[in-house]
Amino acid sequence: MRLFRRSLDLSLASPRPGGPEDVAAVSRLVRNCTHRFTSFPHPDLATLLASAPTTLLAAGREIWAVAAAGWPIDSAAWIRTLAIADGLMVGPTLDQLIPPFHELLRARQIGQLFYAGDEAADIWVQPALSLRGYTRETDVVVYEKPTLDVPAHGNQAVRVRPAQAVDLPMILEADRLCFAAQWNKDESILGPALFEVPYFVVAELGGAIIGYAFATTHYDGRLVHLVRIAVLPDYQGQAIGVRLLAEVVDFAHGCGADMLTLNTQAHNTSAQRLYEWFGFHRTGEKQTVLRFDL
Repeated sequence: MRLFRRSLDLSLASPRPGGPEDVAAVSRLVRNCTHRFTSFPHPDLATLLASAPTTLLAAGREIWAVAAAGWPIDSAAWIRTLAIADGLMVGPTLDQLIPPFHELLRARQIGQLFYAGDEAADIWVQPALSLRGYTRETDVVVYEKPTLDVPAHGNQAVRVRPAQAVDLPMILEADRLCFAAQWNKDESILGPALFEVPYFVVAELGGAIIGYAFATTHYDGRLVHLVRIAVLPDYQGQAIGVRLLAEVVDFAHGCGADMLTLNTQAHNTSAQRLYEWFGFHRTGEKQTVLRFDL
């Protein structure tokens, strides 16, 4: 434990792009600082710094602050790392870090940057970004279903089967068509999920993939979380979402789960009507999403 905090002179630091050679220094900063936010698995740091837009405040060989975005989809990206060394004030540091970070993003043809943090990070990140022009985009709200009954089984003409690796291009295309760019899950997420999550299915009609769903299990299967459910726009309104949701509930029941949860955007009222009719209830938990137009 550090008994004394070193005071740092911000005038000695200057911004520069980050790269793979900075992995050790950035890891040390993120591990040791009080003001930090990360939203990716730590082993992915090297990959992130190798190709994703990253700006550092460096004083010689020391890294005092870092801002990194994830890999963009279309022209949208999310803040994946924001960290400031102890001994620096948040406001002045961000005033020196954020403008060159935004310029780097503009050079990468990114038009919108989003932030969604956790409870600990939101205490300092949300007000700091709001003061620097970030605006509230929406809230992500949490739903839970404590009783695993199925009010309807949906469209029985649809075939629901386990997803296979060969399905990935169609799954990616379905995701692109079903969600705004900032909510798309790209190959770096959906590719591994095909092999790693316990439940990943596609919905077929006439031999064509028209939707998909995947879920994760937690606490030895007692909790199942529905990560994604999607139906192509041209096939919505045909009880295909109901069919997929019923299959997910059946999976949760087979796991011996006590609870099924999911998240959705506060403005997605059509999805909320389906979930509430299916027996889901809001928990009151929410996550605020901020947006900055570059």
